Amino acid sequence: MKEEWHQLLDSSISLFARKGIRATSTDEIARDCGLHKRCFYEHFNSKESLVARIIHTWLEKTERYLSFNRHISSSAVIEMSNFFRVSERVVQMIQPVFFRDLQELYPAIWDSVVQFREGPLAVFLRQNIQRGQKEDVYRRNLDLVLLEKLYFTPLQLVMEDRIPPDCPISSACRELNIIYLHGLVNLKGMKLIYEKQVN
Repeated sequence: MKEEWHQLLDSSISLFARKGIRATSTDEIARDCGLHKRCFYEHFNSKESLVARIIHTWLEKTERYLSFNRHISSSAVIEMSNFFRVSERVVQMIQPVFFRDLQELYPAIWDSVVQFREGPLAVFLRQNIQRGQKEDVYRRNLDLVLLEKLYFTPLQLVMEDRIPPDCPISSACRELNIIYLHGLVNLKGMKLIYEKQVN
């Protein structure tokens, strides 16, 4: 039973990430697992409950990662760079249609993503900037509130698929992250970037 649950979850994540939520049926998810549609409904009440479980799990894992990353990173620059690498992998795996569908089909679930962005993710950015200033690798005159907004604006463009069509989303995300990190650091931080090759 538990193995089926995990199969359904893994298959749906893969299908949703590639095709979007709307274009993926519960039949297709069950078929992809080699299961009967009935099995899907033995584990999940609806596609919405499955999506809610996926998002809830993803947000929990991300919050744990943010805490873990803080403790394993030797500096604020390394911590931010590690975070960017993970976020870039997510952007490579998930097509923007997933986020559009989530917003349109399940606004309450989308709200939990927005709350996460405005809560734990914003706190991570703030704490990282404060850490970088304390370590004297980030500029002293940074505006924390503005920098939060500046980080989330390009992220929103990626999620809404508003990156120019001739520009691969993963490349755009990578370049935006590099620009963001380079805007945070002072000369000592820049030296650390090139010594550790964290870009």
